Amino acid sequence: MEKNNLNKINKFLSQYKNDSHMYVEFPHKKYWNKSFKKENLNEFIMDSIKEKKDEKFLYYVHIPHCHTQCLYCTCHVEITKDYNVVKRYLEFLHKEIDLQSKLFKDMNHYPEISHLHFGGGSPTFLKKPEFNEVLKKLSYFINFKKLKEFAIEIDPRRIKEDMMYYYNSIGINRISFGIQEFDKKVQQNVARVQPAFLTERLLTKEIRSLFPNGVNFDLICGLPGQNLENFKFTIDKTIEMSPDRICLNYMHLSPKFHPHQLKMPKDQIPEENQRKELFMLAEEMLTNNNYIRAGYDHFVKKTDYLAGEFSDKKSGWDRLGIVSGEYNNIFGSGVSSTCKVDGKIYYQNTFENTEYEDLLNQKKLPISNFHVCSKEDVIREKVITEIRQFFSINKKEINEKYDIQFDDFFKTELQILQKFIDHNLVINRDESLELTSYGKEISNLLASKFDNYISLSQRSL
Repeated sequence: MEKNNLNKINKFLSQYKNDSHMYVEFPHKKYWNKSFKKENLNEFIMDSIKEKKDEKFLYYVHIPHCHTQCLYCTCHVEITKDYNVVKRYLEFLHKEIDLQSKLFKDMNHYPEISHLHFGGGSPTFLKKPEFNEVLKKLSYFINFKKLKEFAIEIDPRRIKEDMMYYYNSIGINRISFGIQEFDKKVQQNVARVQPAFLTERLLTKEIRSLFPNGVNFDLICGLPGQNLENFKFTIDKTIEMSPDRICLNYMHLSPKFHPHQLKMPKDQIPEENQRKELFMLAEEMLTNNNYIRAGYDHFVKKTDYLAGEFSDKKSGWDRLGIVSGEYNNIFGSGVSSTCKVDGKIYYQNTFENTEYEDLLNQKKLPISNFHVCSKEDVIREKVITEIRQFFSINKKEINEKYDIQFDDFFKTELQILQKFIDHNLVINRDESLELTSYGKEISNLLASKFDNYISLSQRSL
């Protein structure tokens, strides 16, 4: 790392508080509607899906269960070691899938699902009979032979090698490992002790060949106890194990909603400038070892098909990270799952098991909140996503696609950005808006300047 670059970035970090949204949806969920008639909403959702008859969908299944609580985690999880709790949850997951199947049948249209993802929690909690039953239910409206990608998130502490062969047998072709960190002391600080050999035994040459769409590692930057020395060990180990994709998230502290985070040693949590130093170390090591940076916090091997999509600005971005641009719509099931019909509506299932069960017993979709997208929402989401993922905006393309004049439409935003332009974080040209190498490190903050749900006074800070 060049010390001069780090000093400049730390200077900007001290000037600008970067606690902006991740923008996996737009607008952020806190602005969504919680008051609605479910019958009317169901009809609107189904009509919106029908309008997308020529577009592809991702289907997401949320399995919230984990055996133990990882202290850094902000996912929606349910901690249990009782498999009967999982079985009860699956009874209602089946009901939701059955209800979806009936709705598709009633409207005489089935969405074209090209990608399927099991996430959590820990979907590896499921045993083979229960997994098979979920797949049987999904087969009512998913043609598994036509799936481009079938992925699952794996907790390497909880499965044996034979399950990898099972996953291959049911059509899974991409796997994602929750790694977070390889240093034992840091693992102890976050209550997730996971020796490297647990992952290595699941990534032998033979097993790896079973999953042609590749392997992803999730890593976290900013965990308590991380420093340049032990994080270098983690990145070295990652490079040695050679995943095709890496999600390098910054740890998000939100103890108000995730009080278990208070159990971490607070005095060992890296400061913002230290976290950035760790990230820059990882970026330097990874880009020197056949990876490209793909957006704010993802890295992709040059040989992965997503690298080509990213270079052509055709890849997508959602709460699963950098994804194929083949789909823009998301449908799903399970508590807390978030769905999207592109340009029409976002909606999310309830987080509460009791409400989830009650609504499904009434044969209602278990939705808790939603947002119907306006034309302006669609334009701003596009701009924010371009900044977040590609660090640049092609003004001409935006103008032609949405029939606007970028500089007029975003006159206020460009005025807000002027101080960032003056500080060489953003370059504003007639035909484009581009983030500099320094600007990339606060791209979430720069994207937030186009978020009109945030007050003008707040965006002007």
